[in-house]
Amino acid sequence: MALAVETNVMPDDTQKSAAAHQELVRVLEEALRSGAHSVGLESKDRELMVFHCVGKLGLGASRIPQDLKQDVIAELVKRAGLARKSRGKMRVSLLGKEYEAVVEKHESFGEWAYNLTLKERKRAGR
Repeated sequence: MALAVETNVMPDDTQKSAAAHQELVRVLEEALRSGAHSVGLESKDRELMVFHCVGKLGLGASRIPQDLKQDVIAELVKRAGLARKSRGKMRVSLLGKEYEAVVEKHESFGEWAYNLTLKERKRAGR
């Protein structure tokens, strides 16, 4: 998967961004495999808890490790355009298909939490 790289980004920042994006893809693909089309991310014990949401039920699924937590949040905020707003969208390739993720951030116990709702993108001509 190719990532567009800005020329003013330091190589270390590019590596962090790529690792964070890869972790986001892992989490979202895991959710799709489990039948969920919505994912919640919330801070807990310095890690980022991942919840698969099926209907109104959120099931704890995995964790994003502490060393990736801030980079994953920064990548999510950047890709979904959440720097100055609480809702945005981003495109992502998952399991060989194109998806649009609607990303919403809200406050939960004094920290930001995120909900991502996945919708498969229909290709032109279909």
